[in-house]
Amino acid sequence: MATLQFTLPPITGGRRRPVSRTRTILRPVMCAAERQALFNRIAPVYDNLNDLFSLGRHRVWKRMTVSWSGAKGGDTVLDVCCGSGDLAFLLSEKVGINGKVIALDFSKEQLQIAACRQRERTKACYENIEA
Repeated sequence: MATLQFTLPPITGGRRRPVSRTRTILRPVMCAAERQALFNRIAPVYDNLNDLFSLGRHRVWKRMTVSWSGAKGGDTVLDVCCGSGDLAFLLSEKVGINGKVIALDFSKEQLQIAACRQRERTKACYENIEA
């Protein structure tokens, strides 16, 4: 049986924050640049991590999100923090070839993976996704 192994460099930085008057613990405090670096670093394994951490349930959650969005044929929709593009692809199917999906993410690596996935897909509606 194959096993999954993910090796990521440790998160650096951190600052002491008081938890109570008598105790202080060390918690990582991430600024935007550190958070962006983290998502750039995990981009190659992001989808596998989602599957692992949610036990595959994230796929159902994403379909429910698109259903609840109220998007319909011809709409223009925005996918903020699109990651590798899962929601953007589902939204694209919902709005169809006359609609438009704008996908944004502050992780350059995530956007590159989403763009690569878009090039690999053949449905006409996927051409309406702009990053």
